Amino acid sequence: MPQILDRIFSSNLKTFFLLLGITSLFYSNILLGGFVFDDNIFIENNTQVKSLDIAGIYRSSTTAGAGLSGDNFYRPNQQLIYATLHALFGLSPFWFHLVSILAHVINGFLLFLLFIRIGFARSQAVFGSALFLLHPILTQAVSYVSGLSEPLVLMSILGTVILFDKSWFVASAVVFAVGLFSKENQSIAIGLVALLAYFRYMRGELEAPKKIIVFIFSLLSLSFLYFLFRPGTLDFSSYSAPELSTRLLTFLHVLPQYAKMLFWPLPLYYEKPYTFVPFFTPSSLLSIALIISGIWASFHSIVKKRGEIFLGLGWFAVVMTPFLGIVPMNAVYLEHWLYIPIIGIIICLIYFFDFKKHWPIIFIVLILFGVRITFRNLEWGDPIKFYKNELRYTDNSARIYVNLGMEFAERGDCSSAMSLYRQAIGMNDTYPQTHHNLAVCLEETGDISGAKEEYLKALKINPYFPYSRAALEKLLRD
Repeated sequence: MPQILDRIFSSNLKTFFLLLGITSLFYSNILLGGFVFDDNIFIENNTQVKSLDIAGIYRSSTTAGAGLSGDNFYRPNQQLIYATLHALFGLSPFWFHLVSILAHVINGFLLFLLFIRIGFARSQAVFGSALFLLHPILTQAVSYVSGLSEPLVLMSILGTVILFDKSWFVASAVVFAVGLFSKENQSIAIGLVALLAYFRYMRGELEAPKKIIVFIFSLLSLSFLYFLFRPGTLDFSSYSAPELSTRLLTFLHVLPQYAKMLFWPLPLYYEKPYTFVPFFTPSSLLSIALIISGIWASFHSIVKKRGEIFLGLGWFAVVMTPFLGIVPMNAVYLEHWLYIPIIGIIICLIYFFDFKKHWPIIFIVLILFGVRITFRNLEWGDPIKFYKNELRYTDNSARIYVNLGMEFAERGDCSSAMSLYRQAIGMNDTYPQTHHNLAVCLEETGDISGAKEEYLKALKINPYFPYSRAALEKLLRD
């Protein structure tokens, strides 16, 4: 078997089609899936997407086209792709899922090229790429259409890093600038470029250090200009986050959860608890031990002048920086946040594993991961199955109840929908959408007075909520 694979791996083109094939094998069932969760905001009910309003897409927040405001989402490259797909194929989920899968495959191939440049054997590079492509934790960024920003920004991050490593500085800077409009996390490419530069320096492979310093400062300048002129400000006042010390302690508390998700991707669900921990816990102490061990392993790697472990752990640390809690976030931890950091762990794994010696074990792991992806896609592809799976782990999330209610309402079951809406209101009565959705169902079942009351409650929460204003005005006219 290793000899057969060596012949396949000898060609980059054959390797690409191999990666495409194994990814398609396990992700193909999501192509039959529909839209779910925030897809209704980013795509289905987004006027900018439906009208291919390119100027509006790049001048306003991602959710502006859905009539929402006051958030920090700005993903114009993602929205432009959605708008183009809508113009070509309408609201057919197949094409949206297909683009996400293709973006994921391209990232896997770019990783293969990066691993080769780092110095890994081709068999190790293919193993690392396949592990990335088939890790179940990444379904949240691939099978979920609205997760496209993660594959998009990784594509530009890898492009920035690879082109930098080839000393194509201008091309690297252009890719970096474009990537900023996929997601602001493109800025972490600056840290990865610096990390790779030190890796080359440590191995005596660094060329033109002065040019590299100038290049890094140019990336910093581009990033500064992006944040300076970015539509809307990065306003985190809407997040009910505690003080910085509590956020950092919470990160230490949940860090072992990231490790668990990486090495044992069961169970998988979106809505993680938004709970802060203002004190040290056993999990926090375990995190501190892991961090100290990582620092020691990195230092040992530098002393040995190999550097792969330093590069891998450094990659993980750099990319996890936005999630430390320094900047308030809308969640404590999420599966798709590992889409880019996982690469650092994979670098460490392929350094230790000899593919030719351990290929049977590696094949079994990849097949098990692939099967897990297929079963997870049954949930991502069916909104009701998806939300019911969420409620197995997060039965106190109002928005899950609301979204499940919306799915029942779309299928004509307003009785089940209204029960779910009322449960959501009892948990968290801060969103006008819940009252609006309840009002729509009441109106459809003939309870006009109840509908008016719920529309008014929605407008009490947000006097400018357009859908309730229009619906109430229509009711009053009638």
